[in-house]
Amino acid sequence: MPEPILIRVVRLVRLTGQKLKERFWSNREQNFLMMLQQKNWQRYAKNGGEAQISAVGYGPNQFNGLNAQTDTFTLAGFDEVLNAQLLKATNREWDVYFWNKDYMLIGYNDGTDLLAGIPMSTVYPTVTQYPASGAKSTMTISFCHMDIEDSLLNFDFIQLGFDPKYSLRGLIGVELVSMTSNKYKIIEKIGAYDRTPEFGQLIADKAAEVLDNATTATYADGVLTITPKDSGTPSLKAPSILFENNIKYIEQV
Repeated sequence: MPEPILIRVVRLVRLTGQKLKERFWSNREQNFLMMLQQKNWQRYAKNGGEAQISAVGYGPNQFNGLNAQTDTFTLAGFDEVLNAQLLKATNREWDVYFWNKDYMLIGYNDGTDLLAGIPMSTVYPTVTQYPASGAKSTMTISFCHMDIEDSLLNFDFIQLGFDPKYSLRGLIGVELVSMTSNKYKIIEKIGAYDRTPEFGQLIADKAAEVLDNATTATYADGVLTITPKDSGTPSLKAPSILFENNIKYIEQV
């Protein structure tokens, strides 16, 4: 069963694992908005994409194209962060790549020497967020093709020399929460998990590079102490800057 990557209008060619990491942790508005990786996909279902046949008068049946197609993947369980992020982006169009167990990256031939993503009009989740009687919580993600006939006519792929899932990990939204004067914690936006012990020392060591509106920072006892610049409010810089300084997987939202 293929695994999907969600990408917002970007082109890929001659990828390496490191380049893929840099892409996914770069500035969200410039490149990738979301991806699905390292998920335990349980089932794939196709809906639509069937030939439309009709006759004119008493003439023979003729092919009139394919109807709209939606591809739906079932996850092993409900993912609250992924669900929220997808819902925020349901009004966006996507380019989507798939890869299979042979590390074939499947996309769309747009006439250039770069592999394009398969155009999707929307991608949306459907969830049962709480376990029901005799059933676990569930989540599916549906991909609505912009033009399935065009996508099939221009089907293309490239061979990767690595398993992309080991190079992909998404951005988790965090907040820099003020505790008392100049003291902060890094808290996940959804779930309120405290990530300060994981990232506090890294941020303190690179304060000038990774913080806006800050001069210095120290970390001790699970708390970041940040000296603000003038009267500004400290904040984390873009994910691409964090990535360059070995602070990965988070983005201030």
